[in-house]
Amino acid sequence: MLEAIDIPRIVIAGVKSKVGKTMLSIGLMRALRNRGLAVQPFKAGPDFIDPSFHYFATGRKSRNLDTFMMDAFSILETFQRNSRNADIAIIEGKTGLFDSHDAVEEEGSTAHLAKILKAPVLLVADVERMSRSIAALIHGYKTFDGELDLRGVILNRTGNPRHSERVRIAVQELTGLKVYGTIPRRDIWMPYRHLGLIPAHEREEYDGLFDSLAELVEKYVDVDAIIELSRTAPPLEEVEPNPLFMPRRKFGSLGVVMDKPFSFYYQDNLDAIEAAGLEIRVIDSLSDKKLPEVNALYIGGGFPEVFAEDLEKNRSLREKIYEFCEESKPVYAECGGLMFLGESIITESGEYEMVGFLPFKTEMNRKFHALGYTVYESMKDTIISKKGDVLRGHEFHYSRVIPSAKLDFAFKVLRGKGIGGRDGVVRKSTLACYQHLNVLSYPEFIQNFVSSIRNTKNTV
Repeated sequence: MLEAIDIPRIVIAGVKSKVGKTMLSIGLMRALRNRGLAVQPFKAGPDFIDPSFHYFATGRKSRNLDTFMMDAFSILETFQRNSRNADIAIIEGKTGLFDSHDAVEEEGSTAHLAKILKAPVLLVADVERMSRSIAALIHGYKTFDGELDLRGVILNRTGNPRHSERVRIAVQELTGLKVYGTIPRRDIWMPYRHLGLIPAHEREEYDGLFDSLAELVEKYVDVDAIIELSRTAPPLEEVEPNPLFMPRRKFGSLGVVMDKPFSFYYQDNLDAIEAAGLEIRVIDSLSDKKLPEVNALYIGGGFPEVFAEDLEKNRSLREKIYEFCEESKPVYAECGGLMFLGESIITESGEYEMVGFLPFKTEMNRKFHALGYTVYESMKDTIISKKGDVLRGHEFHYSRVIPSAKLDFAFKVLRGKGIGGRDGVVRKSTLACYQHLNVLSYPEFIQNFVSSIRNTKNTV
């Protein structure tokens, strides 16, 4: 019998991007963990890097929740399944609180997610060079959506103590919202590269940074009050378990290239793969010289362009991957994986040879080539889709494809850019596309992939 579930939770949102939302979220997560609490992290929207920070800050895998790509059931089930044995759930928002998939509708926004989760919201605002005007800004956020449970504000990048007190009073007196913290400007920074923050596993010194952020939060934010606020979130009605994550008998193995160049994977995708009966065998594209005994390959996104020279040097593995593809074994690649399977990657430093199975080169641009949600229609049956299926996902890349031969495409782009209105380059049983898919946006993704693997003759 289903019943109500009481999960303390809080959403950390921002008035816009780069107001300190991620630093505050990580600092709060680590501070709560340092207090002995089991903290379950979540990230609103399509993001791979912030969840890696969440994991190292809390010791628990972070999950993505996105109201454009996922329905309410998937969001609630994922939230409940992963929060059951946690003391508190922290959901880091995306971009600005109300920013969504278009100019009008709320789908894809942090606010929409907070309403589905019935979670109180704390709003982070950068108040540098602002005083009383911050109250007008916060007042607009407070009144924009009467259904949203916006409870308080954290004011970041305050100046001297006098400035900090002025903005605190302005917000509390003129908006009626409680200020849970005022954080002064500090020389704590998060390193960026072109796709955003540098993933946590690339920098060993992050652990010290997280503790510094926790100390900052403990000093300038009322953590006790935030814990109490999280406990005011109403119980959620329990939903049925998602069959995607119910374990089946093992029947084979999947090689997943997961390392510094390729780290962009949704945790729910990996969980669904294992539940479907595939053992995941991790492959390091920089150090492994051959492939393990596997039935198929999954190559996610990441930063192959940053490690292009090192990838080129590992000729042995590249040749083994080419042979694997040539044998018509299922291979699925996304974004960075697409670049890796091509002939070469062209950067400002030069041109670097890649696997060479797909007939194109990729060239890096100074500015992003595509950014945003995607909607694709499958024009044919593939290893992950059936003809006529509609796939919702997202793309974010600075590279562009330069074909050296005619490309065979699987998908028609209904929203997004892909590769000139098409995406999903197919050769034999290999499929590579710019779109990133989450199994919760297109459940048939893993089901079809597993069926393709089962149908191969070389089951280990």
